[in-house]
Amino acid sequence: MAPFYMFNNARGLEQSLLDMGTDPDLAQYIIDRSTDFLIEYHTRLFEAGHGRIDLTQVTDDLGCQHGLLISPASFDRFLAKPYQRCIELARSAGIRVFHHDDGAMAEMLPRLVDLGIQILNPVQWRLPGMNPIRLKQRYRDRIAFHGAIDNQYVLPFGTLAEVEEEVAFCISALASDGTGYVLAPCHNIQGITPVENVIRMYDAARSIGRR
Repeated sequence: MAPFYMFNNARGLEQSLLDMGTDPDLAQYIIDRSTDFLIEYHTRLFEAGHGRIDLTQVTDDLGCQHGLLISPASFDRFLAKPYQRCIELARSAGIRVFHHDDGAMAEMLPRLVDLGIQILNPVQWRLPGMNPIRLKQRYRDRIAFHGAIDNQYVLPFGTLAEVEEEVAFCISALASDGTGYVLAPCHNIQGITPVENVIRMYDAARSIGRR
């Protein structure tokens, strides 16, 4: 369930961002109607799952490489209630809420945690505000972290030693209490990534994660 993404698709990214400032009534109408569809669609999916669904995504890309795509005030105005509806639907069905959100989105994270997300992906920790040690210290057992292994430099271009160092750091930072972290690439593994680096990532995770 991704209300902002559906709005972006309906209007185009640039125009959807402009709409929030120049035609907020239209923006809210599209977001709310999109959310109505998402709620109805996922209600049927969850019913069809008969209690066998472990997690679902309530998700959007609210961040980019240097900061947020929209302000926290805009999120509060346009997206907080749609998010609340989606999250409450999932949790009322006993389904964990997985939130994918690329980029430097740490400023939005307190709102998302308060709304009820339970798992954060992808944790691009080299971006502003995304220090994994501080994220773990701040949120502790309120959310689990998924991802974090850098796929912009380390996996495609790093040495085997650098891959292993990345794995060790992410485990020590995001699972400092021995729990709350699912190790994975911070996004899709790129086609230019050496197979050896992928294998080393998982071998290191298996070895370091058992220490």
